[in-house]
Amino acid sequence: MFYLGIDGGGTGCRAALADASGTVLARAEAGPANIATDFDAALREVSAVARAVIGERPAAQVRAVLGLAGANLSAAGPRLAAALPFPAKVVQDVATSVRGALGPRDGIAVAIGTGSVFARQLGGRLHAIGGWGLRLGDEASGAWIGRALVMRTTRALDGFVALTPLLAALADELGGPAGLVAFSLAAMPADWARLAPRAFEDDPAAQAVRAAAAAEIRAAVQLLQPEAPLPVVWMGGLGPRLALPDWPALSPAGTALDGALALAREEMTWTD
Repeated sequence: MFYLGIDGGGTGCRAALADASGTVLARAEAGPANIATDFDAALREVSAVARAVIGERPAAQVRAVLGLAGANLSAAGPRLAAALPFPAKVVQDVATSVRGALGPRDGIAVAIGTGSVFARQLGGRLHAIGGWGLRLGDEASGAWIGRALVMRTTRALDGFVALTPLLAALADELGGPAGLVAFSLAAMPADWARLAPRAFEDDPAAQAVRAAAAAEIRAAVQLLQPEAPLPVVWMGGLGPRLALPDWPALSPAGTALDGALALAREEMTWTD
């Protein structure tokens, strides 16, 4: 039997094939695979990356777990699994990320990049919150932080808060009031997230936005904490930079792709 793990999101997907001992036999990468925003493209990329690592091996001898962005927000997961030529389970990407980061350990994972999601693994059970996207949430994410900076800029232009050097620079860079509006109407989450590094500058406005992000993170982690607090692993491009000292920290044990492979190799995955 061979085990296939796939980690896919809006920027690309990665695959690894392992044998029964867990030895990785092949790796490959392909394009974006968000099944909620573009099912056909996701199926195409997932199929391509799977073929690349499976090669001439019989598809009937492959078991796959796919951690894909959008799996929690649509019914496309079972549809995609049914379209593949091997037994497959499609799960939310946070499930594979948490398993990769924590392994079998109990803990809380805070994953912050362009978006954000928070999850607790306790006794082998996963409970995730967040991950709703920027229009509905993604608090403390790169996109949320970038948008908060621009919103604070417009507040400053109206006189509600001080126009700090950072906010003045942002207003200028985005083309003044008209440019701020035009940017807001066209910006995608990744566009907002490109502004997030400005929140780590030494500026009162940046400090205020970081404090607001910290409050959101603290509220989410506290909501997930059981009576006996769990350690926290900080993941994603911004997770370590926004880490709070409130709880013991864990280093990630592995990647989301490692998590997908681990789930694929577990018999429990195939018995429910």
